[in-house]
Amino acid sequence: MSEDIFLQRNEELAALSREMFGEGMCLMVVAPASLTLLKDNARFFKRETFRQLRDNIAADKRLSSVPLCYRHDDGRLEVLSGNHRVKASIEAGIPHILVLAITEELDKSRRIAIQLSHNALVGEDDQSILANLWAQIESVQDKLYSGLDSEEIKELGDVELVNFSTPQVPAHMVTFMFTDGERDQLSEILDLLADAAKRASAVHVCPAEQYEAFTRIIADVKNAEKIRDSSLAMTRLMEIAADYLEKQAAETPKEAAQ
Repeated sequence: MSEDIFLQRNEELAALSREMFGEGMCLMVVAPASLTLLKDNARFFKRETFRQLRDNIAADKRLSSVPLCYRHDDGRLEVLSGNHRVKASIEAGIPHILVLAITEELDKSRRIAIQLSHNALVGEDDQSILANLWAQIESVQDKLYSGLDSEEIKELGDVELVNFSTPQVPAHMVTFMFTDGERDQLSEILDLLADAAKRASAVHVCPAEQYEAFTRIIADVKNAEKIRDSSLAMTRLMEIAADYLEKQAAETPKEAAQ
């Protein structure tokens, strides 16, 4: 975006803002690196959460919500709400973002009150609805994009899904057991692990020596795909296997024809 077009867009936004907000607020297009971030910000992100936010912004090539800023007398724009989004957009290489700037004069006390209110007044998640929505996300990439971390996902596992308007989302537990026992000892093994076996829809008993290889390939998928949660890594592993088998099936008729 050239400097002339940049100025023209901000003039258009200023005219629109006067119609919507009066003289107290203004929409502006700015370079995120030109904004002043808060020195004291009570809201913090875990490192992996911030990394996921940055990756989402880099993939979208834009912010999906507008940071709130305060314009000081010297023209400096200080971010009151959205500091992490602004910082993530800088790291993601986004050249320009849209912000909403408060242009009326506010003392420091009021600015801090606005900052804290945006952090505090965010509501809470209904866990059963959250679990239901999570179950409806089909791809690993979309699950990662949602930003839910491993602890939140574990909590969702304890939620009983109840929905009176739509059918409940089915869930099946699959158990992998790695043991030194022989196949003819399966009955005895399942008796020893009766609780797990009863809860599971399917139980797979594998040789103990395959355990390290199993956990290593899950770790490799997590590293390669930048996935933190093992259950999502397992889902991604199944997608990779399905793609491989589909390609193999497509190549088989060609080899038979030769």
